[in-house]
Amino acid sequence: MNAGRGVRTFAFATAGLLIVATLFQLVDQLNLIYQPPAIPEGANLVDRVLALIPYRQQDWPIFLGANLFAGLGFLAVVGLALALAGQVGRSDDRRNLLLWTLASAGLVGLVGQLVLLGAVNASIAIPYCDCGFKNEEIVSQVWAEMVVQSAVQWLIWGASLLAAGGLVISGRLFAGRTMSLAWGWWSYLTAALLVVTVVLAYASVGGDLSTWLTLAATGIAVPAWAIWLGLRFSAVPIE
Repeated sequence: MNAGRGVRTFAFATAGLLIVATLFQLVDQLNLIYQPPAIPEGANLVDRVLALIPYRQQDWPIFLGANLFAGLGFLAVVGLALALAGQVGRSDDRRNLLLWTLASAGLVGLVGQLVLLGAVNASIAIPYCDCGFKNEEIVSQVWAEMVVQSAVQWLIWGASLLAAGGLVISGRLFAGRTMSLAWGWWSYLTAALLVVTVVLAYASVGGDLSTWLTLAATGIAVPAWAIWLGLRFSAVPIE
């Protein structure tokens, strides 16, 4: 596979996988297929978890699809990083920056998605052991899952910031050469959007706005950047 074809292949793969992941996530978050049960006010943690078990088991394939396709999208970013770096001369220091920011973003994001799936799958497969300590098991499981989700959130934030850096470097390297200046500006705007989503999420501000901005970044801005790259990339080595 030549470098130009490699860029186009991984660019389209990245876009397609992230779009599919976002669609699954929308179906999950908006409860378009399965509806969570009505839980009485005042129900304690254990009662809420028990009431949600059937819903979580029904919804698991959708949750799996959202995070699995996102993980594969991150993996495609690694291939895209290698293909793009192959178009830059080894004497250019920006080649290594491009490679390590984008490739690291892909690997960190992939690990985050797999860890999350593993943690959630454990509670789906065995909600609790009915051996006399059900309440204690459920509470412990909830807290363990919260710890894992917090760790995964930090991994995704790190991947987003690394990806933002890679987008900026890509814009500096290829805009006006193998890509248009307009694509370069889109690279910078998409990088800024990724940074904003991380800042809002970390600061716990914005509420639903933060969630929708994240979906816009992963489901629209980054795929548009990748599709544009795949359609217009010209395999001209940069020395």
